[in-house]
Amino acid sequence: MKTTLTFKKFALVAAIALISGASPFDASAQGRYFGLHFDFHASPERCPAIGSTLSESDINEICTLYRPDFIQVDSKGHPGWSSYPTEYGDEVPGIVGNPMETWRRVTRENGVQLYAHHSGVYDAIYCSKHPEEAVKGVDGTPSDVYTRTNGRYVDDKLIPQILELAGRYGLDGIWVDGDCWGAQMDFDPVTVAAFEKETGIKLNGALPANADSAYYMEYADYCRKLYRDYLKRYTDAVHAQYPDFKVISNWAYTEHMAGPVTADNDCISGDLDWRNSIMWGRYSGRSAVMQGKPWDMMAWSFRNVPGGQVTKTPVQLMQEGASIISLGGGFQFYVCQDANGAPNMKVLRYLSPTAEFFHARKEWTFGGKPRKQVAVLMETAQRLAEQGQWSRDGNNGLYTRAGYQRLMGLVSILCDAGHSVSLISERELESGDASGYPVIIVPDLFQKLQEKTWNDLTAYAEAGGALLLTGPETCRMYGFEEVEQPALYDKGKGKLAVYPWERSASYMEKRKFEDRKSLSDFLLSLYEPEIRLVSAVGLLEVVDFEKDGQLMIQLVNCNGNHYDEKSLTEDFIPPVLDIVLRIRLDRRPDAIRQQPDGKNLDFRWNDGYAEVKIPRLDIHSTIVVSNGGF
Repeated sequence: MKTTLTFKKFALVAAIALISGASPFDASAQGRYFGLHFDFHASPERCPAIGSTLSESDINEICTLYRPDFIQVDSKGHPGWSSYPTEYGDEVPGIVGNPMETWRRVTRENGVQLYAHHSGVYDAIYCSKHPEEAVKGVDGTPSDVYTRTNGRYVDDKLIPQILELAGRYGLDGIWVDGDCWGAQMDFDPVTVAAFEKETGIKLNGALPANADSAYYMEYADYCRKLYRDYLKRYTDAVHAQYPDFKVISNWAYTEHMAGPVTADNDCISGDLDWRNSIMWGRYSGRSAVMQGKPWDMMAWSFRNVPGGQVTKTPVQLMQEGASIISLGGGFQFYVCQDANGAPNMKVLRYLSPTAEFFHARKEWTFGGKPRKQVAVLMETAQRLAEQGQWSRDGNNGLYTRAGYQRLMGLVSILCDAGHSVSLISERELESGDASGYPVIIVPDLFQKLQEKTWNDLTAYAEAGGALLLTGPETCRMYGFEEVEQPALYDKGKGKLAVYPWERSASYMEKRKFEDRKSLSDFLLSLYEPEIRLVSAVGLLEVVDFEKDGQLMIQLVNCNGNHYDEKSLTEDFIPPVLDIVLRIRLDRRPDAIRQQPDGKNLDFRWNDGYAEVKIPRLDIHSTIVVSNGGF
């Protein structure tokens, strides 16, 4: 590793770079609606001649074909080797020219923002050179790949490299990968001693290896605090010198990282599982919406198979992206860079039809938000407690997705049944904002909710809301173990409903029409949707959506084999036919249009409802209601 300059000296180097014209242009107004992500996790063994085939004409072609708001390119992958000339890390030997400068120059000429894909906690070469700075297992063995968040790594390497990318290279931002999902419980003696000093708990050598150990949750929470401090440290350090430089940590503050926002990250982002991106997008996108910050999600343009990759079709990426933009977020997709760092132009040319699809929909989606209809509870304490059970199998990750099937499956059942659904946290319950939801659903629980959360839920029902408990465990925990059929009870001014069957986790593997219909029919006895799907041939997701003070109903075609592990690619997704929506409004609308087609739709007005028919939906449309009042 090259000698690290002091921050004072580095600031001078960065200032000189800014004076020389390498400063990033002002991209604040552009946002991150549509983008491309490239990375290749460089290492000397795989990448002997990075930059040797990188072509300015290829970068120009990408900018022309896609007209992206932003591009993300590799700077440092999980092996820890940098794929660009750097003064503050371990660059791969034999780099030809300066590929990062080439990317920056050409993207700037095209008015495209440039971000770095940069591995955070996950850095194998740093751990090999500094095993004392790697997280330690219970037996004291240092990790081969995961760095300590309370060690020197963040100051030795991570912060200096980000400042270098902002200053010398003039990038617009950074997308830090391998961060929250790479953070681990650390049993280094330094960490153990700090825990005992801060908490007053004496472990006396009995390290809390898993959930069966004394003080496991306290120690795990302490290690999570160390990660949050580390995230805030590098975010604040970068913003102090480059306030407009965008800092994004992959999966921070989403469903993958339970807890409130504690660092000034500029955007929330994550890369969806490549195996069923629509289901992941529904769930992850709704978790990002909760935080009230700019956000986007990334789909992989390929599926992994033994021995290689299979590229998805353009229509698959359109459908996956539709599940994201219909919630108001931005969308990007990932194409691997070649081993020498060049973009894979064959794949990019093949997937280029996606560009027009997304650009045509920006006006009707980006920056809007779902309106309050059905809410599914996603509680922090519940997820962290369930995560502790994974520790019995040797999983020491601080932020995992333990128990996600209950929530993701429930969200997908509701989406496939045409209900507009959101996720709600205990923080929203505490703030009183939950009163706008007509229904709040509690999923099948792992353990009882925190007393404060349960009290907030019952207060919500007593004030007039409908609280729905689902699953046999939830019903048992709250005194309904003898209830064998869905039931409804009065609760103050509102309702307490019980649905004693578990349908959500199983829906992840085996979708059944009966599961959708059963839960949907019972749900409709609890509330009247503002946007009701009366009928449709096919699976249709409906998002009750508002943008710029206007009702813009998002419709997403959910047909296809995206759930099927054996169906790798699809070039045809059956359309949804004969759609009938009933829209509750304060007054008769002037017009109802289908966008981006600009098509006026006939509708029937009757006693506060507009009924509209859409003959066909291929992938996605926005139904714009003009001056209807809502």
